[in-house]
Amino acid sequence: MSILGKIKSRCNIEGGYKEFLILAVPLAVSTGVNAIQLLTDRIFLSRYSQEAFSASTPAGGAEWAIECFFFGILAYANVFVAQYHGKKEYRSIGPVMWQSVYLALVAAFIALCISFFAKPFFMNIGHPHNTVPQEITFFKVLCYGAFPSTLNAALAGFYSGRGKTKTMLMASICGVTLNIVLDYCLIFGNFGFHEMGIAGAAWATNISLSAVTIIYILLITSKKNSDIYNTRCMKIDFALIKRFLRYGVPNGTEFFFDVAGFTIVTLIVGSIGAEELAANNVVSTVNHTICMPVVGFGMATSAMVGNYLGKNKASIAQESVKSSMHITYTYVLLVALALIFFPDWLISLFSRGTQATLVEHARPIIANLFIILAVYFVFDAANIIFASAIKGAGDTVFVMKRLLLFSLFLVIIPTYVGIMIFKRGVYTAWVCLLSSVISLAISFYFRYKSNKWKKMRVIEMNIVDE
Repeated sequence: MSILGKIKSRCNIEGGYKEFLILAVPLAVSTGVNAIQLLTDRIFLSRYSQEAFSASTPAGGAEWAIECFFFGILAYANVFVAQYHGKKEYRSIGPVMWQSVYLALVAAFIALCISFFAKPFFMNIGHPHNTVPQEITFFKVLCYGAFPSTLNAALAGFYSGRGKTKTMLMASICGVTLNIVLDYCLIFGNFGFHEMGIAGAAWATNISLSAVTIIYILLITSKKNSDIYNTRCMKIDFALIKRFLRYGVPNGTEFFFDVAGFTIVTLIVGSIGAEELAANNVVSTVNHTICMPVVGFGMATSAMVGNYLGKNKASIAQESVKSSMHITYTYVLLVALALIFFPDWLISLFSRGTQATLVEHARPIIANLFIILAVYFVFDAANIIFASAIKGAGDTVFVMKRLLLFSLFLVIIPTYVGIMIFKRGVYTAWVCLLSSVISLAISFYFRYKSNKWKKMRVIEMNIVDE
């Protein structure tokens, strides 16, 4: 059979390309839109001041590293919804959503408490004195928006877990559009608004996230959804919260160490010099932007695996993972080639405004880092898809342990020793990141091939062998 014939044959089967694309494309665009929101923030800040742009990546990364622990826990609602939906226990879906709301309130309170430690933290990490006040401001204001940010991760699971992702896409587009408008108004003080600089970027993000939260809550608690999915049942269910935390905490811990590794690298690189920090900021921002659609593909993979396992169709769940890998790597290879052969266009996005001279001086470093990033991206995609597949069954502890181990011993410690003790450059940090992601991809691949995930569930049900 020809390649075209094989593609056609996989389009309409259960777990095939068509089903995956219907679910994954809105998720990929939605997560991509959120990445564009962050990219837009930093592009606006690059035109506001060099200090604001330099501060946005380490401060934003530090806040996200804290928030992503809770994000990982709450985003796991996606798997609960998928398995309940596959089992056709629709009335159990609403209560899952509300337990996640209560957990998001706890997360917001913790983030608020952590914000009080922003000043001593950023004053003692060795960054240039002119960027530290900007880092403190950006970090603290973003912490104020932790509730809508984490809550949106859980509420989105109501749609992604059921394979209804168009609503997520529309909500994300509304949020990012509002964010762009508010960035323009609040950062620069346009249209009669007070000029707020980097604080304006953070407040624009918080307001747009809150708008998305309101959209989700109004839609999810509608009478139609309440009648089918029991979405107005607001009773606290401690047994469900305990089960939620059993699977969600390892997922959140995995998210935390994944992001913390990158954030710590950024903080360490910032001690080398302004040029290296600028190069790392550009490459990290590009990485986040290109990676988010793959994160969306991973969410779709978890949802499809969870849904088919809820139906006791493990073989179809496996087919959905194959479809995910094929579609994902079509995207990944195109992006990797662009990073290698068209770096100038990407660099040009950041080589204007107040930091133009700095970025231009760092251009050779950025171009070399893009080559490393291309290889990193190829392995990170495998890491995301295979991890998402086994997490869709409930195998979150394995993923957490591997990520914790590799982040600590392949990224954080070697980067610190290489840069702070042996005075190596920014390439050392990215080689450490690359070694970690390659190791993770191999580890998750063999875990997936072991088929242990086929016997796992996060909900109570009888597992039937096919």
